[in-house]
Amino acid sequence: MANTHSAFIGLMQRARNVKRWPLMAQFQEEMLSTHIYEAAVVAHMLGAIAKDVCGQDVNPDRVATMALFHEGSEIAGMSDIPSPVKYHDPETTSAIKKLERRFEAMLIQTLPNALQSRYQPLIEQDKDDIHVRLAKAADVLCAYLKCENELSKSNSEFANAMQEMEVQLRQYRERFEAVEYFCKVFLEDAKGTLDEQTKDLDWVERANTLHLDTE
Repeated sequence: MANTHSAFIGLMQRARNVKRWPLMAQFQEEMLSTHIYEAAVVAHMLGAIAKDVCGQDVNPDRVATMALFHEGSEIAGMSDIPSPVKYHDPETTSAIKKLERRFEAMLIQTLPNALQSRYQPLIEQDKDDIHVRLAKAADVLCAYLKCENELSKSNSEFANAMQEMEVQLRQYRERFEAVEYFCKVFLEDAKGTLDEQTKDLDWVERANTLHLDTE
């Protein structure tokens, strides 16, 4: 790959064209770019909790960075493969995982040689790294919230997916103190309406007072 041109950024921006949950009817369609942003925000919070609350040797910025690049294979061409397909049987899972690694390698190869070693561990992620594992927890949390949002709109299409997410989230809560803390402090409010989420903010009272004063 020549150092004078690179398709890497162009490919990363194609996340806005990749539809999540492709086989399911959605009340609010979710694109991969939206999911990546949300996962990165949650991942940074999990890293901050691990570092500042739990006293662990974790860099929140690195957790967020892992979340930014955790869907590299989907961006490079795999798109979002539904879990019932991906995990249908061991042979299918193995074949898809092999394809994911191939697409990750292709994405890295689009970079100039001088940058490949920096981005390689961000795209071909070490699953045993605590930063990667917390980023995966953020991925699950975002999927859980997506299911919760769809079900709150009476979209029963997500009922089975929610059961799967509840099982995965319970496992992460048991394994990671930071995930348990996040769920206790942030999860319930994340499901609420805007009015519920902002009820304790000063601007609500200030806005009401201003409206009364101008009548």
